[in-house]
Amino acid sequence: MSFFKVRSLQSKILILFLFLLLGVQLVSFFSTFRASKQLESTQLNNSIVNASNVFDTQFSNRRYYLSAFAETAAKDYGLKSVLHEDNKSFLVALNNHRKRINSDLAMAVDNQGLVFAQLVTYQTDDGKTKVRIGKGQGQPFEQDSSLFEEASARLIELNDEIYQLSMAPIKSGGRTIGWIGFGYLINKALADELANLTDVNVAFIVEHSVEQVPEQRDELLNKSAAIVPIANSEYDNVDTGELSIDVVLANTEQTYVVEKVSIGQLNGSPMSAVLFKSKADLLETVGVEWPRLIVLIALTVILSGIGAFAIARGITTPIKQLISQVKLITQGNYDKDVEVDGSKELKQLSDEFNHMTKAIVSREETISFQAFHDPLTHLPNRNSLIKAVAKRKQAGENFVVIQLCYLSADDINDTLGYQIGDEVVNEVANRIVKTQFNLSVFHLGGEHFVLLAQDQEVEPLVSKLLEALNIKCQFENVSLHLQFCAGIAISKFHNGGNESEILQKSNVALQHAIKDKKIFQIYDPQFDQNAVERLLLTNSLKQAIEQDQLTLFYQPKLSLSDMTISHVEALVRWQHPEKGLIPPDAFISIAEKTGQMDALTRWVTKAAINQYLKWQAMGIDINIAINISAANIMDKSYPDFVIALKKEHELSDNAITLEVTEDAVVEDPEHATAILCYLREHGFKLSIDDYGTGYSSLAQLKQLPVHELKIDRSFVQHLSTDESDKIIVRSTLELAHNMELSVVAEGIEDETALLWLKAQGCQLAQGYFISKPLPADVFDQWIENNPYDIRRTKN
Repeated sequence: MSFFKVRSLQSKILILFLFLLLGVQLVSFFSTFRASKQLESTQLNNSIVNASNVFDTQFSNRRYYLSAFAETAAKDYGLKSVLHEDNKSFLVALNNHRKRINSDLAMAVDNQGLVFAQLVTYQTDDGKTKVRIGKGQGQPFEQDSSLFEEASARLIELNDEIYQLSMAPIKSGGRTIGWIGFGYLINKALADELANLTDVNVAFIVEHSVEQVPEQRDELLNKSAAIVPIANSEYDNVDTGELSIDVVLANTEQTYVVEKVSIGQLNGSPMSAVLFKSKADLLETVGVEWPRLIVLIALTVILSGIGAFAIARGITTPIKQLISQVKLITQGNYDKDVEVDGSKELKQLSDEFNHMTKAIVSREETISFQAFHDPLTHLPNRNSLIKAVAKRKQAGENFVVIQLCYLSADDINDTLGYQIGDEVVNEVANRIVKTQFNLSVFHLGGEHFVLLAQDQEVEPLVSKLLEALNIKCQFENVSLHLQFCAGIAISKFHNGGNESEILQKSNVALQHAIKDKKIFQIYDPQFDQNAVERLLLTNSLKQAIEQDQLTLFYQPKLSLSDMTISHVEALVRWQHPEKGLIPPDAFISIAEKTGQMDALTRWVTKAAINQYLKWQAMGIDINIAINISAANIMDKSYPDFVIALKKEHELSDNAITLEVTEDAVVEDPEHATAILCYLREHGFKLSIDDYGTGYSSLAQLKQLPVHELKIDRSFVQHLSTDESDKIIVRSTLELAHNMELSVVAEGIEDETALLWLKAQGCQLAQGYFISKPLPADVFDQWIENNPYDIRRTKN
């Protein structure tokens, strides 16, 4: 109809100039009005919807990034290495991680729920951001336990602040030894930042079942308001699914468009972000200047109908183009740019539309890259690795997972600094990428990389790979020769597991390679079984010591001068209620690593002295040898303890022999010598155990205040057949006798060796040929039936 009127205006312009020109302007006015209203509606709806989408994207990626970084930091070998060191070292390492993502909160919780490290940021008076130890450090972490069970970020209230926090478990082998977490503040600064990104007002609300007070309503209306508790009924009349410009925010006279986005639960109450902006602000850039249009109509009437028609068309066409572009953006199509042939303002508006589109695309690409790539090497990270492994498993491919690391990474960081450490990481990453083995390369952080390869022979591939990486590096005039270890898992042998399990198996294999000093190790299911068994023993050892599940066996020593039993060695065993008798090799190392060696040695000492007193009461005079560890030598409390027991029970100087290994003395010869002198001064007989297997020198041996040497079984077992062993033992005997030391030979398994040692002047003999270790009650029976006499007390 309007098209007909335009043609009528053109055909009658000379006859009915004023009338037709007025009609053309009315039609133009009507078209402009409709286009303006349509643009207003589109602008109102899409502005708040776009703002909601941008907000949700930003907040979701922030949550995902926190979770991904927490998991990465929890596996950081450098952070674990200082976990049991002094708290200051751990806080420094934790702060280094915090600075990488500029988090407002970094904390670590042990497996008892105690916060042993907490760093929070704060603003100084001059606006600078500083970090300090949080009030919660040293306190129980009083939060819902589900926070440790979920990988995603959660909302918590801490130190009167609200944080978006993600926790990840710190693993030692298969055992969780604590949790590490990072968090960002949910506050006005965040609201301001998101408001700048979304171009709408942002407020955080905590919804309660109480009525909202007027002061809180006023606070919500402030741009980027602080966190406000608000009643659930406050938004009952808001239909955020279909946005309406007629929604009026509580008790105000201004019309707002509102979108409420849920961001989680805080202390059991829903917490949301409210995105709102007044209709006037949203329509500020698209409103039509009606007075100017009236002036334009008047001028057009005066000048010509043709000019009026051109102006109307020049206004309506660009508006329609902008509306079309808004619809494309709403549909997620960012490829097409707007090109407007019109006024300067409309061109500027179209340029801003194009810039906005490119900015959104750029931010989405950046967030996506950061979520799936390591920030240091820019290689795909753990998230990408999980997706790649899942894709290969879904496709039914057989592949090899190679988890690779270089050794001494902590030494490089501690000696040359973290900047050089990062350069070394980048150099290793570049060399791995440049290898021509058709590998998919992923960086898990620090010195750890994972390579995915097609199913093939593993040993040739790993050998070639490590050979390609075995090149010296030069950093600040320091030549580094990096050594690599690899743990390997082959997918076709682990089809039942998920993506994480096959990666965990490669990590277990890597740890075994490092422990056993191998270049590479292929995963063996026995590794996990041993790890579970060791974990069970670790958790039960403290209880075993406290509940007397331990028992002592006694192995007799034969005095070769008169062929009598004069000494025994006390050997600890664990009588486990479910697993039966456990030998010391299975739990002594656990006691050393878990700090329970002192308690174990004290238990053995008490039990051995009690048994000595029982034998004394029976008229049996047997010296008991007790093994003590390096930890007992380094700590003066044990010598004081055993000296106090000797005085309490009035033991003679020949009652107890303390056996210390050669390695314990080598660790700190000066301190060990002082402690051994202290024990000797108080009447204890001292012996060097396993002599010949350690690294002590003759000079050190000369300085030690010991009474005897105990020749290791490895030199004694084959005396009857091995001439080299005879030479070593004969030399050791001669050396010991020249130094006025007695000698004990252990590991005697035949009569020939026993007689040879007697002929060489060896004082004491111990081994299965004489007797295996026996429980006390069985030993008492053996005394009555053995072919040797027992040394007895003098009446």
